[in-house]
Amino acid sequence: MLTFNLKKYRLNTNGIMLDVGCGEGRHIFGIMQQNPQMQCIGLDMDKKSLKKAEEGYAYFKSLSQAGVEFLIGSAYSIPLPNNSVDFVICSEVLEHLHDYNVAINEIHRVLKPGGKFYASVPASWPEKICWALSKDYQNQPGGHLRIFNQKKLIEEIKKSGFKFLSSEKFHSIHSPYWWLRCIFWKSQDSNFLVNKYKKLLEKHILEKPRFLDSIDKFLNPVMGKSFTMYFEKS
Repeated sequence: MLTFNLKKYRLNTNGIMLDVGCGEGRHIFGIMQQNPQMQCIGLDMDKKSLKKAEEGYAYFKSLSQAGVEFLIGSAYSIPLPNNSVDFVICSEVLEHLHDYNVAINEIHRVLKPGGKFYASVPASWPEKICWALSKDYQNQPGGHLRIFNQKKLIEEIKKSGFKFLSSEKFHSIHSPYWWLRCIFWKSQDSNFLVNKYKKLLEKHILEKPRFLDSIDKFLNPVMGKSFTMYFEKS
């Protein structure tokens, strides 16, 4: 499940892609499928997530012609040289960071001039509903530290030396799922409605039925769960 339109802007398909906070590698696997000649680097602090990403890579390895490397490291100090990567993804990470501007400056440092930077954060009002419905949601360890003002965040990233290209929203049908989880936070793992909705999302992710995909795309501008931004290094 990708949080970006990887075909929206022209990328250096023979270049190097860095996923900051790659988790279990979903965007890396998306790049491997769409741009097999792009070398991918996944960076994350969580060893368990990186292990799962490496297991996923072993399964999807045949898709890549350039290879993938996973690194343990911090977004505050990316272990790569200046101007060394062509494309950076940072999906659903900035809201977890105390000093997210430090991470944005690090991304700017390692990105080549003219390189693309794609970032996403939880969209404002769906996230506000989650916070209103559950104190446990907002206080969970490693959870979201803030709700971003979307326009203000774009301006902050621009001040770090990026040109803003566009923005859009994704995953609208995921918003009600998280609202349900917040309502039934204490019993979410066994709750009938939460589990039914989860199966619906799994069907959408795995099978992409046309009616669900159409509903998702239609509602994205209004209630998309993820707010996605596209930038270029000036």
